[in-house]
Amino acid sequence: MLTVAEALKLDVFNGASVVAGRAGLARPVAWVHIASGPDAPAWLNGGELVLTTPANLPSDAAGRRQYVRDMAARGVAGLAVSVGRVMDTLPDELRQAADEVSFPLIEISYQARFIDIAKAANERIAEEQMAMVTRALHMHQTLTQLVLEGGDLRHLAARLAKLLNQSVSIENERFEILASANIAQVDEARRFTVSQGRTDPRLVQALEAHGVLDQIRQTLRPVQIAPMPEVGLELERILAPIVVHGDIYGYVWIIAHDHPLTDLDRIAISIGATIAALMMLYQESVQSAEASLKGGLLSQLIQGETSRAAVLTDQALRYGVDLTRPFVLLLIEFPDRSAGRGVQMSRRINRLASSREWPAVVGQFAGETVMLVQAEANISALIEQVRAEINTGGVRIGVSSAHRGAEAAAAAYQECREALHITRRLGDLRPFAFFDRLGYLHALYRAGADSLSVNPYVPVVRRLLDEQQADLFRTLEAYLDAGGNGVQTAETLHIHRSTLNYRLARIAELCGCDLSDPQMRLNLQIALKLLRLFEVE
Repeated sequence: MLTVAEALKLDVFNGASVVAGRAGLARPVAWVHIASGPDAPAWLNGGELVLTTPANLPSDAAGRRQYVRDMAARGVAGLAVSVGRVMDTLPDELRQAADEVSFPLIEISYQARFIDIAKAANERIAEEQMAMVTRALHMHQTLTQLVLEGGDLRHLAARLAKLLNQSVSIENERFEILASANIAQVDEARRFTVSQGRTDPRLVQALEAHGVLDQIRQTLRPVQIAPMPEVGLELERILAPIVVHGDIYGYVWIIAHDHPLTDLDRIAISIGATIAALMMLYQESVQSAEASLKGGLLSQLIQGETSRAAVLTDQALRYGVDLTRPFVLLLIEFPDRSAGRGVQMSRRINRLASSREWPAVVGQFAGETVMLVQAEANISALIEQVRAEINTGGVRIGVSSAHRGAEAAAAAYQECREALHITRRLGDLRPFAFFDRLGYLHALYRAGADSLSVNPYVPVVRRLLDEQQADLFRTLEAYLDAGGNGVQTAETLHIHRSTLNYRLARIAELCGCDLSDPQMRLNLQIALKLLRLFEVE
């Protein structure tokens, strides 16, 4: 866009002189406007290079100062006043006010024709705007063609960087790099991104603190970011959201290096973000189709369609899972069980599995996200990566024991459900529940609620469930879970050892039992867990 400094280089401004506010010469000029009254600032929108005469200025010094301040406050580009007839030079109060607000104040000859100045400058502005529109259209066509050619985000980043001669980064919603094209290693923040594969978390926190990310979430539009040297952002940026289905799927950065960011950069990043959204939408449609196929496969396996075992085994093999070798099933339980949320999380996990090239089948079954994974995979590491990808509190994952054969998938799914249910009943809300670690607890669960009536120790433990004795029930549970270790029990309950000894003595008295007897502790443990599984919340 034409700046005040560039406008003054036009032939029609020959003889013009900047007498104050030189610091504002880089202000952009949207058009040239002729003002004909002392109240002109009230009628301006901003961006105008104003032409006027001394006769149209306020008559008093204070009014002239305020006139300049109001012009600057409205975002006016600059003020050119004709001199040499009514006054030879602009008064000091105008100059001082212009310097105070870095507002360009220009003297032009009274012989200059305002209409000629406005025409020449506005024609130049129109030419620049047409040139920018032409370049923007070329960019749009070039980047759109990339989609038609089957290009991906890496091609988009490279082509956008070449078109703008600026560094470009395309990142996911967690600011992890999906594609990048570097013109230069421009500043500390950019070097961190290139070396670590993600935007510096300090910078992300600063963007949150300054309200930049909130503004993007509210408007879904690009934002220009001034330098933040304290977090390594030494040069300006434009950050644009990649919006799909009204949700932010990621971000596009344009990073300045040897020249400032322009209006064309702002247009280009909007185009680039739209093209990135189209690419992600296409990729999502492909993944959705694949997810549907995977969901159908998992559904048939879980429902135990053994007559199609050979076909299902062949289908699983296409996704890298060999059902003739050991496999495990993972059932992911979200706190928000709405259908939309479940589908969204399933898509994210699918993208993660694809990017990590896991030997896994991910899909939806009965509104739940299920993963079929080869057993030799590092299951613990895989679970942690899934939890990090979801990044939502309350997510729990049930893990089956290892199985072999398509016919065993139904049993593996049941194990996941039981592992989650049993641990929840026992108050164990850790983010993962391994069926293999349940041990005797699963046997008790299988025994069913009827076992409460035949276990002679259940009535004994029930005595502790009296309203006044609730602490005793929890104390006995912690003591038995600790294997009779008093020190560990006191630490778990955050009580003094003497308090624990008092409670244990009271439990022994109420239950009529010897807690030092290992056999007695085992019987009480079984009765207590039965109550937890079927009666006590």
